[in-house]
Amino acid sequence: MELPKYSGTIHPQEWLKQVLIFCYFKQIKDDKEVLNICKTMINSTIIIPNVNEIKSFEELIEALKLHSTFNTFKISCKRKLQMMKFIPEQHDDIATFLANFHSLCNDAEINDHEEIITLLINSYSNYFFKSEFIKRVEGINSVDEIFKIFSEVVFDELKIIKFGSSIALKHVATGKYLSSCNVNYKTGSNQRVFAGEKFPDEDALWYATTSHNFQHCTYDDGFDLTHKVTGNKLGINSSYRSPTTGHFEVNCRNGSSSLNWINTNTTNNNAPYVKAKDVIALKCGISIFRSHDFTFTIGNKTFQEVVGHNERIGGNDEWQIEIV
Repeated sequence: MELPKYSGTIHPQEWLKQVLIFCYFKQIKDDKEVLNICKTMINSTIIIPNVNEIKSFEELIEALKLHSTFNTFKISCKRKLQMMKFIPEQHDDIATFLANFHSLCNDAEINDHEEIITLLINSYSNYFFKSEFIKRVEGINSVDEIFKIFSEVVFDELKIIKFGSSIALKHVATGKYLSSCNVNYKTGSNQRVFAGEKFPDEDALWYATTSHNFQHCTYDDGFDLTHKVTGNKLGINSSYRSPTTGHFEVNCRNGSSSLNWINTNTTNNNAPYVKAKDVIALKCGISIFRSHDFTFTIGNKTFQEVVGHNERIGGNDEWQIEIV
């Protein structure tokens, strides 16, 4: 460990801390001796008037702050804060980002919570984050609480289902995933749909699309659910009947079938955004997607039936969304 010089590129308080650590390891404990060491470690280009009359660490820090280099240092730190961007798509780590951000705030001596909020808002170009963060920090005066809310909102945003993201739908009652494959029903219209394995294999991968310029799925959105492997869209055809119970046929086909999410959580049914782990019902027109323990066979394979119905929503109509 080397004895650090002070050249105006670090906060004086942080520099003093580093000098004290050095002296601690070198067993230099006398404050007067340590203070003299500090004075000798100030860069010769930084002229401190009456430096020999400084009798305490506090006076030294104040003298260094009065020098023009400290104001330049603070402006530089503030500029870095204004330029900082949080980009999760580039695998930015929230903890690292906030640690660097907080450190620059300390270096720039920015303590005003409104200024910190504004800098954080400008650091993340995301509509959900901006609207949620502004709502949640209203009336908050604690800087630590502001940083905590930032991380909470970012983590919440990562849970939101985005149009185009790979998702899977697990049938809550049976634990099997909504699935399809490139095989048609024996008597029916199109590509079969079933509740498959109890893990999301490639047959269980879907993504939501919309004709609108939306990024995040909300409970007000109409959307298409596209099977990732075959590219066909999920739908219900009331002109055909399911193979076992005779309800409406659920299939995948090359065409649009506008669907809607229904939030079945009565304690959180005002939540606007669709998130991972939400339990939902899926609606096509006036019909609801349902699965149950009834099965059908094609060839030598058995599949758990998925159907459409126009009855009241029940436990067999609930699916949990997962981001895959």
